[in-house]
Amino acid sequence: MATDKQKVLELAADRQHAQLPVEANGLGQAEEPHCGDLLRIGLVVNPRQVVVDAGFTITESACPPAVASAVIAVQLALNKPVLAAYTVDWNAIAEQMSDSDGLDKEHVHCARMAELALKRAVLDYAAKRGAAQQPNN
Repeated sequence: MATDKQKVLELAADRQHAQLPVEANGLGQAEEPHCGDLLRIGLVVNPRQVVVDAGFTITESACPPAVASAVIAVQLALNKPVLAAYTVDWNAIAEQMSDSDGLDKEHVHCARMAELALKRAVLDYAAKRGAAQQPNN
């Protein structure tokens, strides 16, 4: 069984979604003011309101828990209805990083940053979708 630290490092090394999707129709970003990390999450939501692709970019110098939080946020959003993606919170993100009792307190802000970026991406998608459905006067 991997230790919690090993699990975070393994997640941080997962670069499968470490770029914004070209066709993203929802973009969100969050910045952690204390460490200066900037996270951007992009979502591709299909006409059935399902997140079919997602990715992220993060400050190159971001710590492994910040990168792992971004990886998990994207994984938790993929193939879910967009409203379910909006309900992903920092606790759900933190729990995925640990086999014991979650993310250590020093890095909870990383999971909160990932939650905020994901929620902002969903809100951006909703705003764009709403604007596209407004009749032109």
